[in-house]
Amino acid sequence: MNQKKISNEEVRTEIGRRLREERERRGLKQEDYFRFGDWSARTVSNWEAGRTMPTAEFFADVETLGLDVNYIITGRRAAGPLTGPAAAPAGDADTIRIPLFSATGSMGKGNDLITDDVLMGDVPISRHWLALNVPRSRPEALQLVHAYGDSMLGTLNSGDFAIVDTDCQVADIDGVYVLQANGQLFIKRVTRRMDGAHVITSDNPSVRTVDVLDGTQPVRICGRVVYGWNGRRF
Repeated sequence: MNQKKISNEEVRTEIGRRLREERERRGLKQEDYFRFGDWSARTVSNWEAGRTMPTAEFFADVETLGLDVNYIITGRRAAGPLTGPAAAPAGDADTIRIPLFSATGSMGKGNDLITDDVLMGDVPISRHWLALNVPRSRPEALQLVHAYGDSMLGTLNSGDFAIVDTDCQVADIDGVYVLQANGQLFIKRVTRRMDGAHVITSDNPSVRTVDVLDGTQPVRICGRVVYGWNGRRF
């Protein structure tokens, strides 16, 4: 069987589309890349439009920002959890302690959740590491929560910890959020529609559910997940 040969233009177009998708998933602007590798917004725009191809040096730089480089290049998400928890602080001046709460975020059905936040302790994390991996978050607003269930499998797996930016009380950008509804916490992907409503989905296609919120439902946004303890940045 003859397979259709994919042109270089089609390859550039697809890589550019996925590059833009990953940038928007991380809540980044084209201008933000300049701070991490002197990549101008015009250069990035040409890449995303498929006019030119990103360089290997660019991919090496942006992987530290949490972009799924394997997905950008091949169109396939990395299987299983990514490796690499936060690096240990270099010293007292580099240390910030993030509170760890017993409240668990449900990523599936049938989980018994602790609805009251109970502080279990704190985790020392490098300020330098936070600046590289969650540069748009205020360190003092970060919290760790436990995630259970399989509806976000591939993004967050059951048992993972999630770093949550509690300054994000409004779903003004698409992403993964901790939501409170009916006395329970849920970790779900939230996407805005053009009519202003929000669509809540799961990332695991085998258990995918869709809910649309038009503002009348009693749902509170507790924060946005900005990093998975499995090493995946959001």
